[in-house]
Amino acid sequence: MPEETYLQPDAIRSVAVIGTGSVGASWASLFLAHGIHVIAHDPAPGAEERAREFVVNAWPALRELGIASAERPPLDSMRFVATAAEAARDADLIQENIPEKPELKGRVLREIDAAATPDKIILSSTGGIQPSSLQAFCAHPERFVVVHPFNPSHLIPLVEVVGGKHTSPAVVEWAIAFSRLLGKQPIRLNVEASGHMTNRLQFALVREAVACLVEGIASARDIDAAVRYGLGPRWTLMGSLLTLHLAGGPGGMKGILDHAGAAIEQWWTPKTDLRLSDEVRAQLVEAAAEVSGNAPVADWVQWRDENLVNVLKLQHTSEAEEPRRT
Repeated sequence: MPEETYLQPDAIRSVAVIGTGSVGASWASLFLAHGIHVIAHDPAPGAEERAREFVVNAWPALRELGIASAERPPLDSMRFVATAAEAARDADLIQENIPEKPELKGRVLREIDAAATPDKIILSSTGGIQPSSLQAFCAHPERFVVVHPFNPSHLIPLVEVVGGKHTSPAVVEWAIAFSRLLGKQPIRLNVEASGHMTNRLQFALVREAVACLVEGIASARDIDAAVRYGLGPRWTLMGSLLTLHLAGGPGGMKGILDHAGAAIEQWWTPKTDLRLSDEVRAQLVEAAAEVSGNAPVADWVQWRDENLVNVLKLQHTSEAEEPRRT
């Protein structure tokens, strides 16, 4: 389908948010902060009340970052409708956030695709399902693209943009442009993969954290401290590859590989055949109690969001001062 048949990203005035769990409500908060109306659907009991509460709680951080200008969230700009089809018919754009169950997603996508005129783009938040498999449920697969956010979606800048076999290149470019309008940092994935890419990076570390716990190398609190006080501060400023490059001193990447390549290969080779057995699950539940001090999850979420504001401000400042890339 020609690119000119789609609304320009800055012309979007309303978005259908299908599924208003933590991801969908987070997207709704961000859309509202940018003055975009939200037409929501979620059949779960109490979904509307929870979504509105989420927006209210998300608003202070959005205000602090300068994303939202209004003192109070415009809750009258978010309305819930009875079906996904109704939301898709009424909105300029569709944002799907159904749980990671392929058959359920497929059923809802078929309903959305049938209801929305072909000039409306469908974005999916799926965290790991390959877009080509979801396109099979669409009569117009060319307008379907994954825009995968990271929790909390209204604050974390990163989104992964992943097209399927039948996604129009123009739609991929459109999704990248729209993401940037929302203040996101989109990255384009060239190949479809289970879990996309960033979850692959993230869970490599999670896997090793669990392995260290199972092997008894350190307490749960100290395992998390290693990331929080060692790896995390550096990773706020730069990714794994640049970190490795700088570790080589004047010799850069070649220097560190020549000096410690054999050791690095040994370090990154998994030592434990890890499975989520009942025993490991019990250890993880116990570990969660240790690292959280048994404080309610809601309290930690509030703490996280309030402090993410400061981290994101620092990151934005540091980006402006990066050495010039040649």
